[in-house]
Amino acid sequence: MLTRYRSGECTEREARLVEQWFALLEHDATEMTDVQSENTEARLWQAIQSRTGLATASEMVFEAPQASVSRRKPLHFFVRWQWAAAAVLLLAAFGGYQWYRQQTGRMAEPMAGEAPANLVSKTNNTNAPMWVLLSDGSRVSLQPQGSIRYSTDFQDNKREIYLTGKAFFEVARDERKPFLVYTGEITTKVLGTSFWVNRTEADKGVEVSVVTGKVSVFQKDKKKEANAGDLTGGVVLSRNQSVKYMFNSKIFTPMLVKRPIVDDYYKNAFVFDDTRLEKVAQTLEKAYGVDIVLTNNLLKNCLFTADINKQPMFTQLDLIAASVNATYTVRGTKIYLSGKGCR
Repeated sequence: MLTRYRSGECTEREARLVEQWFALLEHDATEMTDVQSENTEARLWQAIQSRTGLATASEMVFEAPQASVSRRKPLHFFVRWQWAAAAVLLLAAFGGYQWYRQQTGRMAEPMAGEAPANLVSKTNNTNAPMWVLLSDGSRVSLQPQGSIRYSTDFQDNKREIYLTGKAFFEVARDERKPFLVYTGEITTKVLGTSFWVNRTEADKGVEVSVVTGKVSVFQKDKKKEANAGDLTGGVVLSRNQSVKYMFNSKIFTPMLVKRPIVDDYYKNAFVFDDTRLEKVAQTLEKAYGVDIVLTNNLLKNCLFTADINKQPMFTQLDLIAASVNATYTVRGTKIYLSGKGCR
């Protein structure tokens, strides 16, 4: 806009704006000595170069003053000083606009629940998990840079937590007061269980993973909730299951967790000796809370012999499938074992 002003190509509105800037600058400049003005101009040009990434001031349309500039031309110097100051004002205004856009964008982010004003806020500014004990006996392991807001005393018929970042929840069971975790536009609802909630990188979505119990994950229907509190479009997760929800697509994608945890009762139950594959699959289902589908009935007749107690679940499946010349795939929260089987 400054370049257009010099060449007479700017609009009338733009011309008035630049002249207003000059009027403000002229008042202060009349009281400056030549040395002060020269130092001020040098600082202004240094600021312009650092903000715009220019290599040297000589590459600008308005050349910065050198040490040998004569002081016999104060008017020429003052005009150049005005342009430099106006450029800095433009840069500052642009930076403020960008900051405003970022802040308003964050404030406009949809929330599943409107947080009351009288909530306690906890933020983990350390590099290690931080445990937060709630009034109902529940515990929250708040991960680094995560934060939660909650009531010091859950008086109503529900327990509400507002989460930013990642946290692990151990929820004390109370069927009269469901436990609700709000993360963006997603709500996670439980009665008593343990689970992870993670706001994914770059704020693109939310991931919920269940360790014990069952969890409901859903998006609130904004049009209906005001009248009846109806909840739509969600999934119910069991132990070792997780779901990803992406803000842009509004789609829930259920899956198994990356490393399923075995139930304590079955920790030493994976020793098999000529055991039918049907029974092996049932043992894994009970131990991990997963569904295993044998796509061919002849697979039930295959025998499996091995001690796989110390192996993680997916390694166990690799060994089982290899021993009967089969393969397995994971679709959603189910495992499908395929092969010719045994007669």
